[in-house]
Amino acid sequence: MIRRAPLALPHSFWLHLVLPRAVILLALSAADGVLRLDMRLLYGLVAADALVFLWQVMRFQASADNHLRGMGGMTLIWGGYLVLLVSGFASISLWWGSFLFAAQPETTELFTDRMDRLHAAEYQLSLSDDGSSLSFSGTITYGLTKRATELLAANPQLVTVTLTSIGGHIYEARGFANLIRARGLNTVVKGDCSSACTLLFVAGTQRRLAPGARLGFHRYALEFGPLLPNLDLAKEQEKDLAFFRAQGISEAFLAQVFEQPSSALWYPSRQQALQAGLLVH
Repeated sequence: MIRRAPLALPHSFWLHLVLPRAVILLALSAADGVLRLDMRLLYGLVAADALVFLWQVMRFQASADNHLRGMGGMTLIWGGYLVLLVSGFASISLWWGSFLFAAQPETTELFTDRMDRLHAAEYQLSLSDDGSSLSFSGTITYGLTKRATELLAANPQLVTVTLTSIGGHIYEARGFANLIRARGLNTVVKGDCSSACTLLFVAGTQRRLAPGARLGFHRYALEFGPLLPNLDLAKEQEKDLAFFRAQGISEAFLAQVFEQPSSALWYPSRQQALQAGLLVH
């Protein structure tokens, strides 16, 4: 049996160490966090890579031994050992990352989709059986205007929006209110309609309170005050006072709308609401 002579050390360094390991590391890096492999396949690939690494060590060591017998220096040999050490640790790290990624539960949900789902869980929008009434309850939050727009577009027969809400995001409330006004929809309150919810109510063409229902008003407050230093609450209140005024609410009533501190609520009586023009039949 003829045994092949070891390659010259420089050739072995590049052919047996650098080139194969570079290909493997590049492939692992490209697949990291992208390609999710079955665990059994991963174990097989790790075993195969370990055999390749062992082959690299043996081929380089054979060339190193031959190099030493020819009275060659140690510089390239130590360089090869260093490449083996660094590439070995890199391989272990990348394979470990592949195992961690494979063990994670699969999810195709984008962050934006997740936030939309979480916000949508804070309120309910539902149609009546005949499609003439849209019921809104819960918190006015991000995404509400978009969902309401889609529902109104898909249901041109809608006549009434029923409201039960403690309020929420004023900009979303304005968006929904403008939709209600543009479509000429009627509004009805069941239970409490407070804070930003009153904008939705006042946007209605005809407006009424169900038995026991209440409207609650107070001054605006910032949920994240220090993060929005340039937001002028007085100007924001003036914008909504103008909206109320355009919907026929009396000036005497508007003078009291934002008198109550944000920590409390003012519930006008049904008679006060009627006199102010809040209720329209």
